[in-house]
Amino acid sequence: MRDFLAAVIQELAQGNDLCLATIIGQKGSAPRSAGSRFFVRPDGGFWGTIGGGNFEAQVIEKARQALARGRTELMHYRLMGADVADTEMICGGDLDVYLDPVTASDPETLALYQAAAHAANGGGKALLATMLVSGGESVAAGRKLLLRRKQSSLGSLPLDESFLAALEVDLGASAEGGPHLWQGPMAGALPAPLLLEPIASQPVVYIFGGGHVSQKLAPLVAMAGFALVVADDRPEWANRQRFPQAQAIWNRSLETVLEGESLGPEAYIVIVTRGHLYDKEVLAQALRQNAAYVGMIGSKRKRAMIYQALAGEGFATEQLEAVHSPIGLAIGAETPEEIAISIAAELVAVRASRMGSRRL
Repeated sequence: MRDFLAAVIQELAQGNDLCLATIIGQKGSAPRSAGSRFFVRPDGGFWGTIGGGNFEAQVIEKARQALARGRTELMHYRLMGADVADTEMICGGDLDVYLDPVTASDPETLALYQAAAHAANGGGKALLATMLVSGGESVAAGRKLLLRRKQSSLGSLPLDESFLAALEVDLGASAEGGPHLWQGPMAGALPAPLLLEPIASQPVVYIFGGGHVSQKLAPLVAMAGFALVVADDRPEWANRQRFPQAQAIWNRSLETVLEGESLGPEAYIVIVTRGHLYDKEVLAQALRQNAAYVGMIGSKRKRAMIYQALAGEGFATEQLEAVHSPIGLAIGAETPEEIAISIAAELVAVRASRMGSRRL
């Protein structure tokens, strides 16, 4: 979402109209899940993907037509049997794609997406609501609303105070969710359904330990769309040369590395230090954070020793059992490269599971 919003802003700032295309409904083994999106320019150029192949080519052409007409469209695709063959895909399923033209000449549109991008870059939680009016006008005015935590809303979607209050509740519940159709108690009173897209800061992977596994893991998590922080008390092991992908390098004592830090619910903590004593100290600090994921490298024997020690320090069994240890998916990994792949895959799986709790 962060990169998508940045690309939308760049295009609108340059005066380019766009047609946003979002999968709002998905059944079966379709190529992309609900919430996947891309945008199409008037010349057919595009940014992002919703599946590729002939299916995506069809959507691009429909998006160009919707943009030329200045009309929204709701497209239904059934990708099964002969339809799958026509789209050159081996997977099937049903997809609903919403085509949403936005015009660069509308100042409200640019301001709304700029504010959404600010939220995605750490400016607080937000919820983007779009009324799904098929055949409606192309401008965003009257169809979009950006609801921001502890800030005034942006947009002119005509909702009364009771609707706004209900959306406030949804904003609070959407921190871990993905895009979803409005399921509030008053949905029947709307002239059209709402697409709600939660916007939260980019999830951050915190790698504790700057060794060989960490160095192989860093480019993988960056490639998968996570921000990255690397921590090690040895500057020769944790530095910009070894970790060019990192947004920050912490050369701190591992015994107090998280002192004064509040990592938040979008934190993914990976503990791969150079010894089990350091792993124990970092894990004790990690368990006091409200993190999305905590994982620790090591054998089951090492894990049992550390858990026993931490239980003696007052940590609950439930806290310890929530730790992913041994870390990574069980793929028989042995080399640093293989272990890094298994950890990255587990991080993606946890992130997908959290997002999947609120799929369309």
